[in-house]
Amino acid sequence: MLRYRASRSGCPGPAGPGVPPLYGSFLSMTTQPVTTVNPVAITYSERTIGTIGVNGTFPSSEIVIPISGSFNVLLSAQCDSSSGTHYLEIFPVVNGTSVPNTNTRIRLNAATEACLVVEYILSLNANDTLQLFMIGDNTNARLLTLTRGGGTPVIPDIPSIIVNISRIE
Repeated sequence: MLRYRASRSGCPGPAGPGVPPLYGSFLSMTTQPVTTVNPVAITYSERTIGTIGVNGTFPSSEIVIPISGSFNVLLSAQCDSSSGTHYLEIFPVVNGTSVPNTNTRIRLNAATEACLVVEYILSLNANDTLQLFMIGDNTNARLLTLTRGGGTPVIPDIPSIIVNISRIE
């Protein structure tokens, strides 16, 4: 009688048809003011992890998508109004064209900070350039970076924006 004893980790099988990992996390450690007439591209100072890159070197506003697919794009923006009540809007742009029906607005009271969190699922093609743009009603609105430090454990700095992108299909 032939007996088979499997290891605790099981028998390896062939690779499945899953989605190969394709992701990136980008952030900016720069305070970024808005404009009031024409939208301005949000820039990133570094990629913290991932396989998706940017066009050129940092700082850069252009995230380059290497493979076609559906992508989850999650952003966290540290918004601030230094004085007065103002709004700030953020929206994605692909290859220089705004993505329809994706603008997000936050209204900030005087001397107020708020974290704007937005998630998109976008269909993107290989070599598409993804950017985020912002505009406001007054240059007192901005994306704010704060240096923290100190404490045990050390209190991390606050980036003006964090963007995470991952391929979902």
